Amino acid sequence: MKCGNIYVSPKSWNTIMQGIISEEIKENLSFEKNSKLIKNFHTKKLGKIEEIGKSAANKAANFISDMTGNPVNVGEVNVVIATPLEIKQVVKEDYKIFTGINFKGDVEGVGILVFSKDSALKLSKSMLAEMGIDDNEDSFNEMKISVINETCNIITSAFVDTLASYIGASLDMSPPSFIEGSEYTIIEKIFKNYGVDDLDILLTFKSELFSHGIGSGFEVLIVMPQNSVNSLFQKL
Repeated sequence: MKCGNIYVSPKSWNTIMQGIISEEIKENLSFEKNSKLIKNFHTKKLGKIEEIGKSAANKAANFISDMTGNPVNVGEVNVVIATPLEIKQVVKEDYKIFTGINFKGDVEGVGILVFSKDSALKLSKSMLAEMGIDDNEDSFNEMKISVINETCNIITSAFVDTLASYIGASLDMSPPSFIEGSEYTIIEKIFKNYGVDDLDILLTFKSELFSHGIGSGFEVLIVMPQNSVNSLFQKL
């Protein structure tokens, strides 16, 4: 199902319908028998989730613009509800730069920035230049990694803080981490770290930010495991 910038995969939609039917006929025990069912779902809540994504993306864009001195434009903000299996089917083996921050509290998940190598280098050089540091080397050193991690911290904070504000919760975040390698391999590792199965249901925000200083931009991805998706729907 696709409505505007909201996409619910076929497998996820089937599971959501099972949950709605179970709620309607009061078979509450079915939730215990099938932990993959989505509870507290309503299509109006998807609109609120889209609002969270758009608000957070604009906040993140303003942060990056202030830090780099370059205008930043927000591309489409998409909400995707899908299984890890479906997500992995469309992820490629391309070499990417990742930075990630875990968050936990009433809901939990991980915020990830995904860059091409070229975009990550351009971003770090642009930020260092704003600090009066010229570094034209096309490799990642401690300073470049530090500013990329700081970017992850700021952008992910924008999403997590916006999410927390909408549901009236307090969420704690870990320090950012820097990873580089195959996009497919890293995404698969992230799913494994959260203990999600191929047929669980995940909620993701996908947003692209474009800056004149970093070329084609980078993708912001917020991944929440299914128990947190259920909690989020309950609180919205």
